[in-house]
Parts: sequence; structure tokens; C-alpha cells
Amino acid sequence: MSQTLSDRSDDAEQHEAADVPPMPALLRGHRRVLMALLVATAFAHAACAVGAGLLVGVLLDDVGQPASEVLADLGVLALTVAGLGVTRYVERVVAERLGQDYVQQLRRGLVSHAMTSAKAPSLGITIARSTNDLASVRNWVSLGIAPLVALGPLVIGSVAALATLGWQLAAVVAAPLLVLAIVLGVVSGPAFERARDLRRRRGSLAARVADTVTAAPGIAAAGGVERELRALDTSSSRVVDAAVHRARTAGLLRAVALVAPVAGSAGAATLGAFGIVPAASVAVALTIVGIIAGPVGDAGRIVEYRQNHKAARRIIAPLLAERVEARSEPLFDPGVSRGGRVVVRGLGVDGHEMPGLLAEPGDRILFRGAAPQHAREVFTTLAIPGREGFASVCVDGKDLAHTGPKNRRRRVGYAPVGARIERGTIARAVRYRRPDLSEADGTAALAAVGLAERVARMDEGERTSLRRGGEPLTRQEVARLWVARATIGEPALLLLEHVDDDLGPAGREMLRRVLADYPGVVVMASDRPEELLDEWQEWAVPTAEPTPRTKPAPVAAIS
Repeated sequence: MSQTLSDRSDDAEQHEAADVPPMPALLRGHRRVLMALLVATAFAHAACAVGAGLLVGVLLDDVGQPASEVLADLGVLALTVAGLGVTRYVERVVAERLGQDYVQQLRRGLVSHAMTSAKAPSLGITIARSTNDLASVRNWVSLGIAPLVALGPLVIGSVAALATLGWQLAAVVAAPLLVLAIVLGVVSGPAFERARDLRRRRGSLAARVADTVTAAPGIAAAGGVERELRALDTSSSRVVDAAVHRARTAGLLRAVALVAPVAGSAGAATLGAFGIVPAASVAVALTIVGIIAGPVGDAGRIVEYRQNHKAARRIIAPLLAERVEARSEPLFDPGVSRGGRVVVRGLGVDGHEMPGLLAEPGDRILFRGAAPQHAREVFTTLAIPGREGFASVCVDGKDLAHTGPKNRRRRVGYAPVGARIERGTIARAVRYRRPDLSEADGTAALAAVGLAERVARMDEGERTSLRRGGEPLTRQEVARLWVARATIGEPALLLLEHVDDDLGPAGREMLRRVLADYPGVVVMASDRPEELLDEWQEWAVPTAEPTPRTKPAPVAAIS
């Protein structure tokens, strides 16, 4: 099991040896406005910081001046201090909006990939990517880019202001900052490697936890709880070690960032102690260094956020850049399937070329696979065509790989074994494939599969919310709901992938009645077809050795 989990946690590591594709553009749409506001706020914050420092010197020079002049300078200083607070507030809010908006786009892409990819990752890996990895991206955009944008003008403006008071002050403050920049550059490499290692360990742990919890009943029944907990402790210990290892690098970054401004303050005080610069200039320098100490102290965190982002990007970017290899044009005129016909060409299963399929309305096709996984591979391709470059599935005049989801869902109904229901009401679930139909149609579909009375007895009826895959419905009732969803609107192609395994004897009798009068083409995988159908045609995976896939010849004419 540990080997399997390791394989899953490294599912996307194959991309790391190659060049990492770019992430989706950050500066797009209204995010350009947010970034412009962020830059403007950074310059305003720098101006307020420099102004506050210089005004401290002006106040010291006001000794002996009339009270009105002192109060006027004090009022201006108060305004600049208020400006510091306002600009920092605006910077934080705008940065968070920028980061959250960008992460929302990435989260949508990752979930879309997990739902549609032919090689979807495990549940644990998907959760880890949509939490830990996206948190790393959000931290960089919100807490890394924003402080970095603000830090540049602030440091440059502060050093330039100190240079007007004396080049010595500018030198003693700039020198520690330069050393800080060098250290950050040197340590950023190891920080990146340790961030990658921690990410991999967390992914492995997430996969193990997800698989263990999913298999909990079987583990408990076999007396393996302690065994699995020990394995979990091993994975957890690896995460702890990797986190502590990364903390050493992060601690060094933050320590150097903290020391740099303090060293600048000490240098300014030393210049004052030796009389190299006036005491008023030292006061100005200490004020300015005090203002920039916080942002400079964040430099260590900025580098840490950057390296964590780079580690996450190596996994996220290839997934978001992945595109289904679709055919540029239909293999043949989809019009040959008009009138409710179903035409399938070029479908491959585990290296085997499936025979072509031509089915008329009312035909019953029984799929036979050479291995248990073949049914899932074939039925998934029929329900979601276009994953492979050669397969063509035409239903009722449409090539499903070259039409939109509205046409697909009207033409294809799919009920798989062991499937879970998305969160929502029963009324929404039964009409999920055909939301254009009325609630009365949904009620009729529930009645056709024998669920109407059961649902009516619930406190909220069809408004009852389904959670955790279909609760409070039982497994057999969930399977009936899938049949109702698949058959509502009588699509031209009905796909039943071993759903009868979940129905039970009474449910199979119900399905037999539904199929007896069903007008469209039914493609079914079942171990007991005689309980559901009186007659059928078989569509089987060849048992010969796998052959290389070739582009199928066009269908010239079908009558």
C-alpha cells in the first residue's frame, strides 16, 4: 500500500524533469486594476514613511520656534503617520483580494482537471493540491508580491532621504540591507528544495489518510487499525522531519531579515556618538529605520513564500496547461447517426482496438470486457468522448467530441456502479443532466424507478438535501436515483455500467421494466443480463494481442 501511495503522491512529478509551463496570467482583467492600485499604494506608503522621518528632523529644528510653527509641523507629521496606517491597510486588503481572486481561478482549473482528466489523481492528492499548494500560491501573491512591491520604493526612498542628510547615514543603513539581499539570494535555493520535499511528503500523507479513511470498515473488520495507524505515524514523521528541515532555512531567512535593520540603527547611532553626523540627523535615521524595519523583516518570509510558490507551481502549472488531445475534425459525417442511431469508431481499450458499433433505436448492446477495468474505460469514453485522439462517438446526428455539453447531456444518459451523488436536493439530483425539464418531469422519473413514495415520506420530500454521496438514501436507492437521472428525457444513448450490481433483486426487476419500453439504444455492462433483457447483441473487447492504434477509416455510408 505504501508503494501505491508513493506512486500517487508523485503522480505529477513526471513533469518536473521538463520545463515547467507558465502559470495562468496573474495580471488579467480586473486584476490589472488591483495591481495598479497596489503599486500606487506602495509609492504612497514610501512617501509617507520618508516624509515622517524628515518631519521628525524638522520638529527637532523647531526648538525655540513659536508654538504655532511647532504645532503646524506636528499636524503635518500626524497626517503622514495616518497616511502610513491608511496605505498599509489598503495594501493588505487589495493584496488579499488579488490573491484570493487568482487562487479562485486556479482552484476552478484544478477541480475541472480532477473531474475530466483520464488520469485523475487520488482524492487525497486533489485535496492537498487545492489546499496546501493553492495556499502557497495565495501566500506568494497576497503576502509576497504585495510586500515586495511596497518594499522596493520604501527602501530606495529611505536610503535616498538619508543621503540628503549625509552619505555616511545612507551607507550604514544600506550596507546591512545589501548583505541581507545577498544572504537571501544564497539561501533561496536550499529553501526551494526543502519546500519541494515537504510538499511531496504532505501529498503522500494526504493520499494515505484519504485511502485509509475510505477503507476504514474493511481495515477495522480485519483488525488492522493499529497497523494502519503505525503506517500513518511513519508518514507523519516524515512530514514532521521535512517541516523542521525547512524551518531551519526559514529561520535563517527571518533571522537575517530581523538583524539587518537593527544593524542599520546601530550604525546610525554610532555615527552620532562619534559626532560624524548631527544628533537631529541620527533621530531622523532612527525614525526611518524604525518605519522600514517591519517591511524589511518580512523579506525573509517573502523569500520563503516565493520558494513555496515555486514548489507548488511545478505541480499545478502542468495540470492547468494540460489539454485533452482532441481531434481537429470529425472522422466522418456525424449525420450518419441521425434518427437516434449510435455510431462508434476508433475506440481502444487497453491497447486493443474495439470493433465498430452501429446501433439502431431499440437495440440492446451488452459489453463484454476481457478485464474488470475495461467496462469503466469504455463507458467513461462513451460518456465523455474526446479524451483519445482516435475515438469517435456519434449519437443522433452529433459527434459528441465536437459538440457542447448541452447536446451531449440531451443525447446520453449514464448510470455507473458505485457512483456517488453530488451535494444538493433530490429534485436537483434527478434533473441534474436535464435542468431544463420541470419538477413534474423529475417526479415522474422518480416514480418510474420506484422512489416517489420513499421520497414523499421524507420530511422535506424532493427538497431533502443529499450529503456524503447520497445520504440519507441507501446504496440501492442511490442506484435507483442514478437510473432515474440517466433515463429522464429518454436520451438516444443509455449507458448502464454494472449499475444492476447496486440495485438488488427488486431494483433489477424495476430496471427490466424500464428497459422493456425504452425507445433508445442501450449499451450495458452486466454479469446477469438475462435478468434484465430477453435478447441482446454482444460488443466485446478482442482477446488477441494488443495492436498499435491507427486512425480508423472514415465511414462512407450507413443505411
